[in-house]
Amino acid sequence: MSWQSAARGGFLRTLHRGAVPGRTGVIDLQNQLGRVCLAVNSGLARPQFQSPISIQSLFQSNSFATSSTPPKATKTPKAKSAKKADSEPKKKRVLSEKQQEVQNRKKHNAHIKELKAVGLVQRPKRLPTSAYTLAVCEKLREIKGEYKQPEAFLVAIEHGKSISGSELERLQAQAKANIAANAAAYDAWVKTYTPLQIKEANTARLTLSRLSKKNYTPIKDDRQPKKPKSAYILYLADRIDTASYQGKPGTETFTAIAEEWSRLPQSEKDRYHQLQVEDRERYEREHQQVYGQPAPKSSLYDSEDST
Repeated sequence: MSWQSAARGGFLRTLHRGAVPGRTGVIDLQNQLGRVCLAVNSGLARPQFQSPISIQSLFQSNSFATSSTPPKATKTPKAKSAKKADSEPKKKRVLSEKQQEVQNRKKHNAHIKELKAVGLVQRPKRLPTSAYTLAVCEKLREIKGEYKQPEAFLVAIEHGKSISGSELERLQAQAKANIAANAAAYDAWVKTYTPLQIKEANTARLTLSRLSKKNYTPIKDDRQPKKPKSAYILYLADRIDTASYQGKPGTETFTAIAEEWSRLPQSEKDRYHQLQVEDRERYEREHQQVYGQPAPKSSLYDSEDST
């Protein structure tokens, strides 16, 4: 019997001298105290643990494990699944027709901007090269602030139409001087770039003229080697300056010279083909000297003309 059950039974409450008779009471009291002490010191007493950690370790130890309840295995974290090597690529977002139009317009504008930068479209400002334009510009400066812009232009235009006499001669002389000044300024501007840059600029200008409605004329540079001529073009240059075609319309002249070339003896054609080869060799030498690189191959001048 444990000491807890003895306490619940209430017999401890009878352990006093008045509850039992003389000698028998003393013997019974000693026996009861012995049973209580035996219960207290028995193995049924509750074990004492120092900390919660020791409790967990006791439950996981072999002393508390039984054959019917094996210890639980600790869970190992699952490895992250690796991406498949043959995974499908992400699908591109499908643009609407309007979005595609906007995207294409942006690309076109960016391409035009790049071509303009390479094409050197920002050339120096030109001075007026006619007496009429000079008269209008001078009148606009004279009446600046007196009229509103539309009225000022009308007044200046009427003044430009009415100039005559010594005033006209003065403006014509000024226009002639401006033409020379513009040519000098243009030549100085061209010389600020290398011949190769001018060549690339002319290529960009040709592309700009094809992509836009505006015509971009090529930059004139006397340092550029002249393109080689074909045998037929060499023959055309010789014949067009003769007296036979002076004063005749261009269409009629070109048609007649083309017929002459078709009837020309082969020996005479061979002479012009030899001139074509020599002109091509001249172009290749100049191209290497000016640009520092070989001339590109071209079938336009190397092949025989079939006209």
